Amino acid sequence: MSKLADLVILGATGTTGRQATRFLAAHPEHSKRWTLALAARSKEKLEKMASELSLPQSIRLVVINADDEAAVTELVKQTRVVLNTVGPYAKYGTTVVKACVYNGIHYVDLSGDTFRIRQLIQEYHSEATKTGSIIVNACGFYSLPSDISVYIANKTLRSVNPSLETARSITAITAKGILSSATLESMILVQKLPETVKRDMEREYCLSPSGRTIIGGGGSTGKPSRAIVHRSWGLFEQAASLGKSYSTRYGPSLVYEECLETGGTWSALALSAFIGLFSWSLGILPLRWLLRKVVPGDGSITDKQLEGGHFRSVNVTTSAPTSSHPEGVKVTVTFTGRGDPGYLLSSIFMAECALVLLDTESLSDLAKQGGILTPATAGGDELVKRLQENERLSLVCEMGNRNIESRKSL
Repeated sequence: MSKLADLVILGATGTTGRQATRFLAAHPEHSKRWTLALAARSKEKLEKMASELSLPQSIRLVVINADDEAAVTELVKQTRVVLNTVGPYAKYGTTVVKACVYNGIHYVDLSGDTFRIRQLIQEYHSEATKTGSIIVNACGFYSLPSDISVYIANKTLRSVNPSLETARSITAITAKGILSSATLESMILVQKLPETVKRDMEREYCLSPSGRTIIGGGGSTGKPSRAIVHRSWGLFEQAASLGKSYSTRYGPSLVYEECLETGGTWSALALSAFIGLFSWSLGILPLRWLLRKVVPGDGSITDKQLEGGHFRSVNVTTSAPTSSHPEGVKVTVTFTGRGDPGYLLSSIFMAECALVLLDTESLSDLAKQGGILTPATAGGDELVKRLQENERLSLVCEMGNRNIESRKSL
């Protein structure tokens, strides 16, 4: 079967898909190292977007419905990496993942739904390791900044002393952005899950292949992100136990926490109350209806709104005490982004993850094995490099305590 393109964006005409299209079409590697195709339900919308963005004719346009399994399978067979923006992922994403896994094709999305990712691990991880398919969820604001920051901090600690192990890691996040309609629908789907499933999702190591660490967190990003960080921890530990990728292991006693940064105690209490009230409202039918009316639809968000957002995450990671460093070594990773975190920056994060998967020579041994992975375990150093080179993003790593004071360039 002839190849359609190296990379296919599924759901290209939505807000996130459009931003990913704009970024990838203008990428300096486009046409030189890889080709691009766009897929969506509406031919009219595809052609309109292609005209508005002045896309080259070399970018193929494909009309497809994401829940048509036969059509999705045919599409997947004609590419190397699928970038899926069709949400809610719990409703529309599994068909695409299944097609990719059974055909050895790589896949990325923005899903932060812990229950869905756990289902994918249970149903497809083993098969993906057999076909070499790399599946990476949570490539967006949920939960790439957290996952990559811990990865960078751990690598930095090991550059000081290879025997240092990560003991405690906490990420504080501030952000300004737009709540997407797809994210809202995902939240509503979670609220509709049986209580037993929701409790299972909140287990501290629900996504990890190993269960001996302790993870804690809070805030709206905390639980999905801690699950992803925890899975990265477990996958690296598992690889190290098999004698592989020892330099990337975090250590057996990682404690990870996450929170939203606020101005003080009262604002923190107010934020916690708001999050609780918002979560409660998702379970009330009339309030769900109202929220759907208030949250902007996919086609109503302007470029000006997308440019008005930003985020900053500050991760502080400390190593376990040793004889040479009895207080541990502290590393601070500050990750900032210019643009709406949920739409604009998430599309860039996801696109960079997809480009890493296209560059098979740069993949780590762990990634080459395939499976349901994470941004850190699939992307590793190459993903960090790409993020650092992006003009919208900044990654700064600093080491500092009484014994060590320095600034690391990534």
